[in-house]
This record gives sequence, C-alpha cells and structure tokens, in this order.
Amino acid sequence: MKIRVFFDSNLESIPFNYPYQLCGLFHHWLGKNDLHGKISLYSLGWLKGETEIRNHALQFPNGAFWDIGIFNTGISEKLVRGLLLKDFEFHGMKIRRVDRLPAPSFEKGKHRFLAGSPVLLRKVENDGSRTHLIYDDPESSEAMDRVIHKKAEEAGFEPGKELAMRFDETFRNPKTKLVDIKGIKNRASVCPVIAEGSPEALEFLWTVGAGELTGVGFGSLDHTARMRAS
Repeated sequence: MKIRVFFDSNLESIPFNYPYQLCGLFHHWLGKNDLHGKISLYSLGWLKGETEIRNHALQFPNGAFWDIGIFNTGISEKLVRGLLLKDFEFHGMKIRRVDRLPAPSFEKGKHRFLAGSPVLLRKVENDGSRTHLIYDDPESSEAMDRVIHKKAEEAGFEPGKELAMRFDETFRNPKTKLVDIKGIKNRASVCPVIAEGSPEALEFLWTVGAGELTGVGFGSLDHTARMRAS
C-alpha cells in the first residue's frame, strides 16, 4: 500500500537535510513500534512540489506532497490513524489531505521506475568498511537484487525473489547526491531503475523501494511505464 500526504505551504524554512526529519514524523504518527533495527519493508520518499531556495533553505510556496509505501497492511492502517489524529509540527506545514495511491497496472516484464528519492547501495569490504555503489558501478545491479531479495525473504513474499533490477543505462542525466543522515554522509544515485518480474513482485518493489535505508528516505520509486520488448 502507498499513501500520499498533501501538506500546506511551509511557514518556516526547511533545511536541505530534512528527509531524515520526515522519518521522525513517520514514527511519531505510527506510535510505539518495533520497526527500528529491522529490514525496512516500507519506503519514505522526499517532499515534492514547486520548490524555491531562499537563504540557503527550501520553501514550498504552494505546498508539497509526500509518498509513503508500507507492505504490512496493519502498520499502514495504524500510520493513517496516527497522522489523522495526532498533532505534529513540521516547519509550519499542516496536512491538507491524505490519498491512497492505487497500484499501477503491472504486467509481467520489464518496467521503468523513477527514483522518487536517491537509491543507496553499499558493499561490505574485507576490513568491514562499506563502499558506496553508484549508478555506473558494475556491481550495482547485484547489490539491488541482493537487497530486494532479502526484503522479500523478511516479508515471506516468495514472488519477490523473482525480481531482477538494474539502473537505466540509457538515462541521459544520471547524478548522485551526498545525503547527510545524523552526520553520516551517504552517496546515493538519482537514476531510473529497470526491474523485471511478476506483477506481484513489481508491486512489492514499488511499495518497499529499491536499495538500502528506504526507511530513512532512500530508494522510494515512482512507476513510469512497462518497457516494450526489444
């Protein structure tokens, strides 16, 4: 399930590192839970809307919206109850409305997804350190597959093991973003993702996101289209 939360315009400036603050808002609405430290079977996007930069901060003069995907129905229902009933403060923004997003009409085959937030991939080196993998790294496809298969295993979702993923190498303007999460800088990719699998597996991916740390604002996906066979 995915929901879209619409906000009024902000009354206070929003810092560039706001995505992690959205994670705090998510858990505030959800209330007491045991999701911390577990594999994220949910994805938190970034704010979207007409954006202005003033005094080294962000402004959304016409409001913004935020996409949240959650695989577990019970958790998603608890979240909706919390966001409708609990007070919150996010730089002066108030909720305008909340919509449930219908799943795209997935067909078996290859589908293209835009990165609703940067996709984070890492590999563990022999010394225990982690190296960031970006869109043009030959190991990125294997890393994406590994993460989504681990999520499918955690969810007990057999069709998810069928998924095969890669960055769209035909995209003309791939880039990376250095995202600060509690003082740790993560290099993540802003590039569309191509995924192939069953309709059920593709909907799972659309919901839980691609790559690591989807629960703190990485890897949210927006479906664009089924790709024609070449």
